[in-house]
Amino acid sequence: MQVLISTATAAGTQPIYLPYDKAPVPFGDPLAGTLTAATPTVVTVPGYVPTNGDAVSISVAGTSGFLSSLSGLSTISFQLNTTYYVSSASADTFTLSTVKATAASPAFVYASITSLGQFGGQVFVHLLSNQVDGTLCPFKTGASVVAMNGGAVSGTGTETLPITILGAPDLNTVLTTGTYGAPLGPNALGTTGWNVIGTIGFGAPKLVTLNYDWIVATGSTGTLILLQN
Repeated sequence: MQVLISTATAAGTQPIYLPYDKAPVPFGDPLAGTLTAATPTVVTVPGYVPTNGDAVSISVAGTSGFLSSLSGLSTISFQLNTTYYVSSASADTFTLSTVKATAASPAFVYASITSLGQFGGQVFVHLLSNQVDGTLCPFKTGASVVAMNGGAVSGTGTETLPITILGAPDLNTVLTTGTYGAPLGPNALGTTGWNVIGTIGFGAPKLVTLNYDWIVATGSTGTLILLQN
């Protein structure tokens, strides 16, 4: 069980940055794989169980490169050291897409990746998200957590006002593309501003999804407790 405890403020002046679990391109866990000369190219990585939406990049050790070509409006040529997303995952094979899949719109509908063959060298697939090692980041953007309003004790009694959790994207727009980038702070004054994630009543836990890079607790001086397995 992971716990994040924060003290809310009436004005919401203590924003919290949620860890971003993307590795810099082309780093991340490197796994040896192969590519087919096809449209779309099929990637095989023994030992890796792919999931649609996983962020990956490709590098090649000791190679003269790939021969690739533009092949239609819905198909783009394969590029090294570029963030792609897993689509059509099956066992240890998958295709690559420029757009992350959603339940309503599978990624391969938007774009597929073409490769006309490998010319020497070893292909490596770098897992940029869903890292299998390192420190667990349970409160990353997109995580669902249990939020609790623990109240607060002051000289005038117990603070039991509701706590509203607000979220905002980061000022660094590169983060929204799935590419690694350093956080620059909450975009609280931008077009999106702070957005309501949920209001937590005293003693009434609620399941919320942290859909933003930054969160802030406002409306009360009580204690906000987030729980995540």
